[in-house]
Amino acid sequence: MKKLMKIISLLLCICMLFSSCSGTKSDVDDESDEAVSGEATAQGTVNGDGKITLPYNKTDGLNPYFAESYENLYICELLYEPLYSVDSSYSETGIIAESISVTENTAIVRLRQNISCRGSSNINAEDVVYSFNMAKSSYAWSNELDGVTSAQATGQYTVEFTLDYSDIYVAGKLTFPVVKSGTADIEDAVPTGSGDYYYDSEKLISILNSEKKIYLSAISTNDSALNAFNIGTTDFYFSDLSDCDYSAVTGTVTDILLNNMVYLGLNSERGALTSYIRSAIAAKLDTDKIALSSYQGHAVGTKLPINPDSVLADEVTAVNTAGDNSLAENIIDRCGYTRYSGSAKTNGAYLLSFTLIVNSGNDYRVAAAYSIADSLEECGFKINVQALSYTDYSQRIKSGNYDMYVGEIKLDGSMDLSSFFLDGGTVSAGIDKTSPAATQYFRYRAGEITAEEYYDIFTEYYPFVPIVFRKGYAVTSDDVSLNTKNTPYNLYSGI
Repeated sequence: MKKLMKIISLLLCICMLFSSCSGTKSDVDDESDEAVSGEATAQGTVNGDGKITLPYNKTDGLNPYFAESYENLYICELLYEPLYSVDSSYSETGIIAESISVTENTAIVRLRQNISCRGSSNINAEDVVYSFNMAKSSYAWSNELDGVTSAQATGQYTVEFTLDYSDIYVAGKLTFPVVKSGTADIEDAVPTGSGDYYYDSEKLISILNSEKKIYLSAISTNDSALNAFNIGTTDFYFSDLSDCDYSAVTGTVTDILLNNMVYLGLNSERGALTSYIRSAIAAKLDTDKIALSSYQGHAVGTKLPINPDSVLADEVTAVNTAGDNSLAENIIDRCGYTRYSGSAKTNGAYLLSFTLIVNSGNDYRVAAAYSIADSLEECGFKINVQALSYTDYSQRIKSGNYDMYVGEIKLDGSMDLSSFFLDGGTVSAGIDKTSPAATQYFRYRAGEITAEEYYDIFTEYYPFVPIVFRKGYAVTSDDVSLNTKNTPYNLYSGI
């Protein structure tokens, strides 16, 4: 009996020990051993102590030209300002830039003269040129700057950018972070910038109010970022769902429509894939259904290469994102595909039988490929889906050994499509560069025709078929109020 009482007493002590720890924020776990404790706050509190802690990738740094993790790149937005920022409607606002003028292949940007950096001189043209050159060769910003060849200072506060082609929308590309010249040469450096915060000992401190601090908790992977949030070490978690793995978490969840466009690539060298048949394919596909089923609701259907949240979407003729069977079948019939040969329709010269390849490493795109195949087979196509390793998939596209493929591209803030239409463009395989959809695109970017005029041409020829724009999601702890705007290009805006 005494032995039993001792055991019960021991169990009660253990329970009391654990209950005394409940509701507190863990400072350390096996992936977060550098988490910082402290006394200050940022933005106020709802239920907890008010201390804001963000995830910080300890394998990366806070040099924006060397960082690769989106955790750190989003933190960098608080430390360094760009020439232009792009909001959730893809409208550009000058931050360091005061104005821009575009003449043929040149864009001249005039800078504001009062952009100060803590402990350093104001941002000037030499700093912008230095930052451009660093960004142009960086992991995070090189694609954003496609089409911008070089930069040179033409005055203390004037920068001239040389462009590959005339582009009145180029401001949407000039979103790279600007730092003081020479401060970002070393990978481990934390450069000098003009952002609202500066970095000091595992925390960010407000330039205007030193009592306002944001703490950083070290993680190493997206999995450990999720774990850190779940155990309360951090107050924020973001996933772009590139791994197709949505994890249910407790907190305030916000869907974020990304600028990642999934599309159906079409090989124009295949005789049957004429502009009419491409239009029939676009008409047939129910992209809303693909977004809901294949992407499990983590996407928005589209048939235009324009982010649905963009102000540009209001300037062009809307396209029905649901499937239009009657229109598709009418086009196919008018092209002479009125009888079957085996399981596919034929017009006597060509057969509507195609191979559709997709990267097997992405479950959402594989599901989309099978959905596309099932839909097209309802109106006389025969689609053979082949899910390939990324290496085989890329090689097939590069060599032209495909009919169709499901691809994805992250568009920049200006919604630039030139990589589809330029010789050697990263996603230009299979596209007829002499078609009006390709040639008229550069007239549109030069301001010679309107957006509505160009996108009417696009939907007449469909050089590729846009399918969906993907979503990510952000989660905020119930313990704090971050007041962030959660835009795709500035996740912590407003913090």
